[in-house]
Amino acid sequence: MGSVLAGIRVLDASTIIAGPLAAGLLGDFGAEVIKIEQPKTGDPIRSYARTAQGVSLYHKVTNRNKRSITLDLHKASARKLFTRLASHCDVVITNFRPVTLASWNIDYPDLKSVSPNLVMLHLSAFGRTGPHRDRPGFARIAEAFAGLTAITGEPDGPPLFSGFPLADGIGGVYGAYSVLLALLHRQRSGEGQLIDLALYEPIIRMLEDIPAVFEATGMVRTRQGNQNPGVAPNDLYPTRDGRWIVLPISTQRMFERLTVAMGQPELIHDPRFYDNDHRITHRQALNEYLVAFLGTKDADDMVIYLESYGVAAGTVNSINDIVADPHIIDRKNFVSMRDDESQSTILMPNVVPRLESTPGHVSHTGESLGASNTYVYRQLLGLSEYDLDRLHDEGAI
Repeated sequence: MGSVLAGIRVLDASTIIAGPLAAGLLGDFGAEVIKIEQPKTGDPIRSYARTAQGVSLYHKVTNRNKRSITLDLHKASARKLFTRLASHCDVVITNFRPVTLASWNIDYPDLKSVSPNLVMLHLSAFGRTGPHRDRPGFARIAEAFAGLTAITGEPDGPPLFSGFPLADGIGGVYGAYSVLLALLHRQRSGEGQLIDLALYEPIIRMLEDIPAVFEATGMVRTRQGNQNPGVAPNDLYPTRDGRWIVLPISTQRMFERLTVAMGQPELIHDPRFYDNDHRITHRQALNEYLVAFLGTKDADDMVIYLESYGVAAGTVNSINDIVADPHIIDRKNFVSMRDDESQSTILMPNVVPRLESTPGHVSHTGESLGASNTYVYRQLLGLSEYDLDRLHDEGAI
């Protein structure tokens, strides 16, 4: 069994989360990823969430399976080196603003001139076109711009961010997916291509029917808290032990089974709860029954009890629950990797998805800054020791 992306070389010239995640997902399945970092300081995520040993856990996880090299693209000599390095790669990933790439002469047309079949993923805040093309931006700006933040939170409260910058995570997945599509096209045609992906656009794609409903009815989706505006009951409920469970009753048959589990099958015939439309109208009255019932057991016991009646439910887990969950342990959803730099083991998410014939794997944690300079510059590009010393003295590497 081999890695599905073995033989693909990726130049990761992106920073923060979304771009590095896209490259990292490719690296999980065997692509050789070369991560470009700023000399002396490295990628900004090296300053995130440090351990007691002074090593960034964020970097160790996000930049796993990558080679780290230093290159200061503010220097003309470094940009020439970047172009040369890109010609040895199949994919370039960057999230610099369009105006920056153009001014540095390392935009896609520049790189394509030396590598016609190159695939380039340009994952920028607002994309390469439009009035906002040169605006800077991060995940939270993308989420707010694309409408996610406006519909997150309680109806009488302010807009809320999710607990994780979703635009970065989804953008990374969409970025890797886009690269795979472009590589498939190159395999069939021999042609490389530019991928223009804005950080906010995957959020737009996930809006599904919200734009269609607005166009058809003029209805603007507002904050609903934890409730699903189109299904009742579908909410979070407290249990006896102070934890919470999620109860998404998405079908009429599921609601009928729930009433039996509650010991109140007569609720099926209550005109307020006769069907989903009526349950939405009388959601508060229905929730009063549910809160009283669900508070009679601890969370784990309640989920087991409900499932015995064929009712889907689940606990709201925090990280201490997740890492100890027997199902997650059995499926090996986390892997503990030895890190030589910090002289410790680091727990990180395992590779997703699980491919039977060509599984991915984590070979190492994020490298120390510039650890692969010798391999890339000497062995891959064939630079001499004199060349390296000169570039180092210039501050280019």
